Amino acid sequence: MFKRSQVKILLKRVNEPRKFIQVLTGPRQTGKTTIAKQIISSLTLPAVFASSDEPMLKSGNWIEQQWEAARAKIREGNKKTVLIFDEIQK
Repeated sequence: MFKRSQVKILLKRVNEPRKFIQVLTGPRQTGKTTIAKQIISSLTLPAVFASSDEPMLKSGNWIEQQWEAARAKIREGNKKTVLIFDEIQK
């Protein structure tokens, strides 16, 4: 499978000490979701992928639930967990 060049850059950033969140932006239909999924498949860390690209609007509670799902992985004994929101602007 073809891996986009941005995957390597973002994987490096994910493995750096946390200072900032990483935001992947770009025009519609340019592969942002594909990049996010390729990052997850390349990680050795656990990850939570949450997409708000559904017909029903998501509330602030939904974001909190995803955050808690990621924190649950840490409570399971994982030192780090990656949380990816797809289509968060919705």
